[in-house]
Amino acid sequence: MTGCVAPTVPPYSNNTPVVLTTADEAGVRDLRGVYRTALCRRLPAADPPCDQLLLELAGEINSPPSAPQPGAAQRYRVVFVDGLLADCLDGIGRPFAETMEDLSHAGFAVYHLSVRERGSSEQNAAQLARELAALPRDPRPLIVFAYARGLPDVLELVVRYPEAAAAIGAIVSVAGAMNGSLLADRLDSVFRAWLSSLPIAECRREYRDEMLDLRRQARLAWWQRHRADISTPVFALVTTPRPDRLSPILMETYQALARIEPRNDGQLIWYDQIVPGGSLLGYVNADHWAVSMSMSRALPTLAFLFRDDVPRTALIEAAIETVDATLGARPAP
Repeated sequence: MTGCVAPTVPPYSNNTPVVLTTADEAGVRDLRGVYRTALCRRLPAADPPCDQLLLELAGEINSPPSAPQPGAAQRYRVVFVDGLLADCLDGIGRPFAETMEDLSHAGFAVYHLSVRERGSSEQNAAQLARELAALPRDPRPLIVFAYARGLPDVLELVVRYPEAAAAIGAIVSVAGAMNGSLLADRLDSVFRAWLSSLPIAECRREYRDEMLDLRRQARLAWWQRHRADISTPVFALVTTPRPDRLSPILMETYQALARIEPRNDGQLIWYDQIVPGGSLLGYVNADHWAVSMSMSRALPTLAFLFRDDVPRTALIEAAIETVDATLGARPAP
């Protein structure tokens, strides 16, 4: 009977132009070797080892060892912006909460900017602009870590509120929904069924308009309109776990996306996380949730549902080092 079942075939669509080419030809600066050097220096005896945490896919160029420039905390402030499902985890944990605490202890000025996870990107951009304006006056530029749905919100901020965004020196996308997710349109029913099955009550409620901004067609159309308006450097950290590193709680949505592309993190396909004209930091062997927080630690009775032993602080610190070195090498305007 299984052999007689026809495989699911994605519907034909004219809405997604795709050109297979190299990162350089696509206008993406490949910094994987530089980022790997910065990360592996921080994980000399880690479990998992650095080369298992950061996947070395085709085309990566080795970077010679180099000493990091001291004093990054005196040159930059750090901001974190949450993603779509952060509100359903409210009271359980906050994405990158431990990392923010670690960075604060290391001397960084660290801020968390909240958004309405059920709001549109336009609404969230307005809220981010207000929160940026309320930060203490400080000449140091901001490195904004935009997680998942937080990336479209931050990009909308840059376009709509350039005065508020002038304080941003760089954006680091962590599993960012650059091109949206097929779960938001073609696989919407799968996503909603998965939400209703989660063993976390707050995650089961219905999502509506907030998914519209994550449709691939909407994201590509937005980028075509506003690409010239984005002058802030954007760096992408892509999540694409191997099967043994995928949390069982994300298996249903992973398998739905895997019919199209097996290299996905349970919410996003790998190429939908890469920013055209931006910089690529690397491919992390972690799923969409594991890269941001330890749910197994927050919910120990449900630990069997997660594969989230990820050194998040090291990932973020290595990103700060790479951004610092990259911006420092840019010619003065």
